[in-house]
Amino acid sequence: MKIEKIDKNFIKENYTETEDRCCYEIPCCGFDLYGVFYDKKRGRFMRMDGDVADQVSEGVSYLATNTSGGRIRFSTDSSVIGISVAYSSLVEMSHMPLTGSCGFALLEKIGTTYKTVSLFRPLHSEKQGYTGEVLINDHKRHEYILYFPLYNDVTKLQIYLDKTATLFEPEKYRNIKPILYYGASIDQGGCASRPDSSYTAILSKWNDIDFINLGFSGNAKGEPLMAEYASKIDCSLFFIAYDGNAPSAKFLEETHFKFYETYRKIKKDIPIVFMSVPCFENFPEAAERREILKRSCLRAKEQGDNNIYFIDGEGLFDDKDREMCTVEGIHPNDLGFYRIATHIYQLYNNIDEHSCH
Repeated sequence: MKIEKIDKNFIKENYTETEDRCCYEIPCCGFDLYGVFYDKKRGRFMRMDGDVADQVSEGVSYLATNTSGGRIRFSTDSSVIGISVAYSSLVEMSHMPLTGSCGFALLEKIGTTYKTVSLFRPLHSEKQGYTGEVLINDHKRHEYILYFPLYNDVTKLQIYLDKTATLFEPEKYRNIKPILYYGASIDQGGCASRPDSSYTAILSKWNDIDFINLGFSGNAKGEPLMAEYASKIDCSLFFIAYDGNAPSAKFLEETHFKFYETYRKIKKDIPIVFMSVPCFENFPEAAERREILKRSCLRAKEQGDNNIYFIDGEGLFDDKDREMCTVEGIHPNDLGFYRIATHIYQLYNNIDEHSCH
């Protein structure tokens, strides 16, 4: 189906044809974009306002261009799905595979379950972009979710379908406001092997709820400006998990409750969750930092806030095979993220069980 049949106001330059393919440049009608937006001024996808990010810190300014939490939902009967990706540089890390830091994961949604269709990823030599394609071949309608990279920027994304394909209206997330996450590298998704394996993405799949990822690797310092920015985002639940990025326990003590207060002045009724680091035994001052979060929670409750909760990170990896949950003792691997998600999922079922008492 020609995209013009879906939206007569569609801008022509977002759609082109070759001999056997139709090409859609994202953002584009028929492809629902979540978790990121395209910033024309900066010429790239962003997960928060770039001007605000610039004011917060140099680190947040850079990391805001990382597309963690970005997704596209679309529905088609195309016999082929391909992507073409461009970026300013390839993010290569010694403790995280390119499939997670720079890859796109294409999943099919089948009711409440998911099937991996393809994992598009670059070669180490592809410093400015890459392409990928997967054959479907059954010519039936499928619901897809394409997950953006966790640690790379994306300056351009094109999706290719076969020329005879129909583009249907995609399924939506449940009619619940997004979950908002603010935190550190673990919350950004380091070091998941694929972008749909971070705990935030797993929870979104299990609950079919949209989410916004404001995890800033090494650079979440509880800045007042970040609290103000977060308070302007419409959400149904707000996670605050930046304790791992605080330079010291003293710094955390000085900023944590103030960050909460700044947010709560605007968003008076949104449930807030404080979550401490899961890599408890390997993190400096972990016990002391946890107590600071618990004190913030108790102080908020003493002031009449009954919509505040605490998750003890020490229990998120469980005890059995705990050493297998991280890459290097700090950042979770896929098993670690799965266990984190399993524990947090209980919060959605019975949030009162995770009080700070």
